[in-house]
Amino acid sequence: MSFTVLILNDAEQDLRNIHAYIQNQFSESVANDIYREIRDKILLLENNPNFGTMVPQLAALGMTNFRHMVVMKKNRVVYEIDMKNDLVYIYLICTGRQDYDTVIRDRILRH
Repeated sequence: MSFTVLILNDAEQDLRNIHAYIQNQFSESVANDIYREIRDKILLLENNPNFGTMVPQLAALGMTNFRHMVVMKKNRVVYEIDMKNDLVYIYLICTGRQDYDTVIRDRILRH
């Protein structure tokens, strides 16, 4: 079964911010490579949406359809699986420089 992966606007902005930061710190070439690798890993969810693990902070609230995966050791992707409609919603992409608990609270729990 194949799922459709939808990267929500906030998550797309996260990815652009990561690209801009890496471009500023290193180079456009490095930023483009990392951007592509993150997107490629996200697209793996089309065939295996259960690849990630449950987000403990959300599972404790009964939100067990949310999962997260680590990409390139420093970036976390948080997504929701909609089994009924074969969809995966990408909610956020954050880096190790961010306070993960705060980002989860601000991005996911505000919906």
